[in-house]
This record gives sequence, C-alpha cells and structure tokens, in this order.
Amino acid sequence: MSDGFGWIAEAGGGGGLQLVAARGVGVEQLAVMLGAEPGTVMDAATCNAVVAAAGGTTRLPDLARLGSHGGWAYAFETGGGLFRTDRGHLNHLWEGRTYVRVSDTGTDPPLVTAMVDGAWDWQYCDGSVHERARADHPLTARMTAEIGLGSAVPDPDFPDDPDECSLFVPDMADVYRLFGAYYGLSLPRRTIGQPFHTDTALRGAFTAPRTLPDGQPHPAYATIPRP
Repeated sequence: MSDGFGWIAEAGGGGGLQLVAARGVGVEQLAVMLGAEPGTVMDAATCNAVVAAAGGTTRLPDLARLGSHGGWAYAFETGGGLFRTDRGHLNHLWEGRTYVRVSDTGTDPPLVTAMVDGAWDWQYCDGSVHERARADHPLTARMTAEIGLGSAVPDPDFPDDPDECSLFVPDMADVYRLFGAYYGLSLPRRTIGQPFHTDTALRGAFTAPRTLPDGQPHPAYATIPRP
C-alpha cells in the first residue's frame, strides 16, 4: 500500500521528523550511509522490542528506522538528522546520488531539500523556494499554479495596501504531495505507522558513532537493552 507523500508530516506524531530518502540504494546501504556499522540492521520486531524495553528512543543511540518502496530506500532518524556534524567522513557515499531530505524540528518551519545526481536541485522553507533554485523550475511553477506558492495575503486592517501584505504559506501536506509527485517518491503509510513507536514495520539501525571524538566508547551503546 502506498499513500503518496502528502501525509508524511503525520508520521512525526506532531513532534517533527528527520527523513531522508535515496533513490537506487537498498536499506542496508542507506544505513551505512547514515553511519551504521555494516551488518547491524535489525528486523522490525527486534527493533520494536528494543525501543519498548528502553521506554522509547531518548536513551538509545541515534536510531534510523528504515524501509524501501518504489526504488527508494528511506529512513526516519532520531537525533540531529540533517544537523549532525559527525558524518563528514560519509559524504563520499552520497556523491552522484539522488536523494531528498525533510527536516522538521517541530518548532521551526520544515525544510525540504532535493539533490539530483549529486547536484543541489531545489529547496523549500516557510512559503519560499530557495533563491538557488532556477526561476523556471517545474516544481516551483506547479506549486505556484496549484497551491498559491508566492502569493500574498492582504492585511485585514489595510486590505488595499500592498506593503502590508504577508506571504502566503501553503499547507505542508500540499507541499509534500507535489514534492513527492515531482521526484517520484511515495511512501507506504501502513508500513511506516509512527516510526519511533512500536507499531511500525520498519527495520532499524543505530547510526551514532560507536567511538566519541576523545576516543572513548559511546556510553549509550553500553546500555542498550537486550529484550
């Protein structure tokens, strides 16, 4: 079952989400690209049991819940996701690839980014497309025509004054829907569920480095429960 991409904000359960999806790679490969040790991807039942035994993900090392659909592998991440600074040594694994990222902290407006064949292609945040995107980008044009991207909202106190207008911010469900349609990304809602609870069919892998910069073992790995 696949439900497009417009529903994806709901996967965070209201608390935001960090999502990355890469085209043409498998789940095991994506896990390594995110920092997991090769061969450490858990099946869904095992990972769900670990999360349940730990009482959630807060005390676990950074965790990716992984799946694949329609030629894409995807991962929902705990921890910093896009903002992690310890993965520079993995940059070469992403070279030449097509991938997308959604970063929604739950407090700041979501940031949606697409890379195509290793080159930056498009980015959106809070009603605006990044100025690096070419002016005639087809996705920008479609959002402008269909969901009002770039339009103005008159101030009700000064409806005839264009200087008092504010930028219209489309609903994120519409942004995600058109974004997924353009890049050919559709994710299965029933499989994913809420990825950091125990009702998901996604596999799991710990992606935090096992050794800290000072050479000491990462303490969170020593306390992972063994259900």
